[in-house]
Amino acid sequence: MTAIASLRRSCSAMPALAALLWLAACGGAKAPDPAAGPAFRDTTAPIASSLRGAAPDLNGDWLVVAAYPGGPVRAGERMTLELDAGGGVARITGGGAARLLPVIAQGRGRFEAGGAPWWLLWADDGFRTAAFGAPDGAHGWIMHRPGQAAADRARAAREMLDFNGYDTGALEAARGG
Repeated sequence: MTAIASLRRSCSAMPALAALLWLAACGGAKAPDPAAGPAFRDTTAPIASSLRGAAPDLNGDWLVVAAYPGGPVRAGERMTLELDAGGGVARITGGGAARLLPVIAQGRGRFEAGGAPWWLLWADDGFRTAAFGAPDGAHGWIMHRPGQAAADRARAAREMLDFNGYDTGALEAARGG
């Protein structure tokens, strides 16, 4: 067999090979797990954590002004973060109760708290407003420093959630906030 005949034979098998690879890839897709709860994000949309600042820039008191239902924090709750490069702790208070969650840093703008991913999606330059979310869309929220809320930063935080594939219409706002 000549080299040209061998090449023709190999090329004629390529469409069949491509179809088999495509079918194999489709077979690996999983249906959404209904027990996992709602997802508030189109998981086919790209998502990225913010590289702005460092973990300690988030330290201090925060007020959660909007959040998706069923997440680790609720709208109206207060959060105090104590973080360093390796992680730290989140103290969340609301509804007459307080809870502490260990926070583990997993890279710039990426944390794990209580076994769930917390990605910093956006923060303004002064770290007065921040938007957090999870790649699977299970939760997300917007928070401001107490007494430092501003309409333009709240709008920017919502736009960043939207940009990262979140359904901002499903956010629940804090009462009076």
